[in-house]
Amino acid sequence: MQGDRRTALVSLMCMGSVGFSGAALSQDNGPVVDVELFTDLRIAHADGEPTWLDDWLGKGRFGGKLGGDSQTDVEIAEIAALVDVEFNWEWSAFVHAKFDEIQDGPVDLVEAYLKYAPTPTSRTRYSFRAGLFFPHISRENVGVAWTSPYTITPSAINSWVGEEIRTLGLEAKASIRRETHQIDLTAAVFGFNDPAGTLLAFRGWALNDVKGGAFSQLPLAPLPQIGPNGTFVAQPLWVEPVAEIDDRVGFYASIDWTYNRNWKLGAFYYDNRADPNIVEQEQYGWDTRFWNFYAEGDVLPGVHLIAQYMTGNTKMGRIVPATGTRYIDLDFDSAFVLASHKWDVNRVSARFDWFETTDYAFVRRDNNNEAGIALTAAYSRELGRKSTIIAEYLYIDSKRPGRRDIGFAPDQSQSIFQLAFRHRF
Repeated sequence: MQGDRRTALVSLMCMGSVGFSGAALSQDNGPVVDVELFTDLRIAHADGEPTWLDDWLGKGRFGGKLGGDSQTDVEIAEIAALVDVEFNWEWSAFVHAKFDEIQDGPVDLVEAYLKYAPTPTSRTRYSFRAGLFFPHISRENVGVAWTSPYTITPSAINSWVGEEIRTLGLEAKASIRRETHQIDLTAAVFGFNDPAGTLLAFRGWALNDVKGGAFSQLPLAPLPQIGPNGTFVAQPLWVEPVAEIDDRVGFYASIDWTYNRNWKLGAFYYDNRADPNIVEQEQYGWDTRFWNFYAEGDVLPGVHLIAQYMTGNTKMGRIVPATGTRYIDLDFDSAFVLASHKWDVNRVSARFDWFETTDYAFVRRDNNNEAGIALTAAYSRELGRKSTIIAEYLYIDSKRPGRRDIGFAPDQSQSIFQLAFRHRF
């Protein structure tokens, strides 16, 4: 069954390119293909609880040892292949495949889509995407390979987007341009994102630069109430976010306003319309919906400010008649403010994060409440046209009562120092 699902997913992502590549190749000059390799080498030193990537409840990509000591890690954070294909003036395609040391397969797809942007005949421009892609939620991850130019680690909001939010669908966008402002209207229908919300419930928010692949599984801590033999939910100790559970179509829609190419405001609504009663291939449907709001602009010469807020809810499991609630009914909220100053080849950035989850169902058996903050400071320097070095300090403090279930104190704080060397070939 797993192989069948992967075959179907690959077929859907490739269907458009097979259908249109023939037309593109018939052009006199043929398609223009640009291939770029992106590497991210990392040194990190962290204390505090072990990382969630080692099957615990830590909040960072890196964490301390199980016995409480700090530790240093050296790893290949990512090697990405980025392929841009321009078939003609209107049709293009993009593929982002990656290798990193934490995913469960050697190579995986991050994005793969076709784009159609017809030549505008008025002040309204249209564009369309079809395939696997990130919805345009993040205001930080605007760099190559969906990285942030401001910090190594994105905010809690955009960390979760990188982990669990990936849509396989069709997106349409209309951009209405005037002299001093522009309005963008975007809408999409999608599938293959039904388990989104699993990590927020059973692990909570995190701050890391993990980008879940189309076929990757992300780990869950061995909480006694979940797992194959869990006392509460027979959830395997992993989640595969890009999965279709119920054959229902989800949607999102957004509006963005830009003034003088500088100030930007936006609102985004997402609803995967998953059926929380269905379990398929060991994965539950999670009925997840949220609002995302942002504002950004240059508040001073060279100083860029970004503020983002997300609020939503996720539900899973059947309704229990005795209580009228599902197994999981969780509100989630997070916000951050980031300021960044760039001069010459240097950049300094600072960010404050706040995050929480509120559990409304069976808290005595499965407590998924959480509250926390994080502080991030980063300095980056461009070393030539294609290389950048970034140093970052990240402090996270959070309270999660569910940590008691695996032998940790509810209140945890940790510091993570990272040094990243990024190079494009």
